[in-house]
Parts: sequence; C-alpha cells; structure tokens
Amino acid sequence: MKYFITFTIVLLSALALYVWDASSRYDFTFRCPNPQAVQVFNADTIKDPQARYRKYFKDSRFHFPRTAVSEIRISKNIPFISAFSHRKLSTEAQKRLLAFLNNPANFNWQKARILASESDYILNFYNRQGQTIGKIWLCTLCGKLKAIPFSPQMKFGTIKKKKLAELQTILSLKN
Repeated sequence: MKYFITFTIVLLSALALYVWDASSRYDFTFRCPNPQAVQVFNADTIKDPQARYRKYFKDSRFHFPRTAVSEIRISKNIPFISAFSHRKLSTEAQKRLLAFLNNPANFNWQKARILASESDYILNFYNRQGQTIGKIWLCTLCGKLKAIPFSPQMKFGTIKKKKLAELQTILSLKN
C-alpha cells in the first residue's frame, strides 16, 4: 500500500509539472495593446492578402510586439527544461532582433504552417512591468515562426533562407 501511495504521489506530481510546463510554453494569451488597430486590419476590404499586408508594413501600430520591450528571453522548446534554461538577450541583440522582425524584406510570402510544438526555440518579450507582451515560436531548421501578436511585417511567417543565418547570428545560436 505504501508503494501505491508513493507511486500515485509521484505520478500526480509529474503530471502537474508537465501541465505547468506546457501551459507556459504554449500559452497564447496576452493583452492586445491596440485592439482597435487589429479591428481596422480585419475590416479592411482589400481582397488580396499580400496587398493588405503591404498596406500596413509602415504602420507603427503593427510593429512587433506593439509596445516597448524591456527584456527578451530565449529558451529551447524542450519539455521541463525550457522553463529553467532561458537566457536573456543583450540590449544590442534585442535592438537587432526587433529591427529584423519588423523588416518585411527578411520574410517571403510562403505560408508558415507551424505548430508551437514544432518550434525549437521560444522567445518571450517583456515590458518594464515584467508582463509578457509578445511571444515567438521559432523553427530554425525550417525557417518558420509563429508570432503573437500578429505583425504584417512578418508576412505569413516564413524567413527567407538567406536571412535565416542572420537571425541565428543575432540570437547567438549554433548552426
């Protein structure tokens, strides 16, 4: 009976840890800083998606992540480990990363069909109050990303092959 109780406690603890870890890695919730702008984008009558995206490239309301960034943390998307193994990007790397993400020339029009679980890195963006203001799931092998909040500058989320190495350099990732 003692082993059964111990086994049950260990199993429930492992399950609780897994749920906590998965909820932090795959959390898609955030408070949109400018929901009116998103409504304007969604209500736009331009039928061609590429033309609609181009129309909003220079609109600062859609620059990722839409508010001032105080800190960016990067972690590998590995169950249990990612929550404890993140690292902060330097201020210079943060500036370069934001410039990269907000430059449409770094992305092509190919649709990025990627699940968050398929990414190998997760980038969390924080404001001065420590609140999450953005999140990116990045697959460095396939050059695709999923970003919250949405940004037209990233087109459909596929990084140009020749720009992927530049992104990996900014993030100090090993090839």
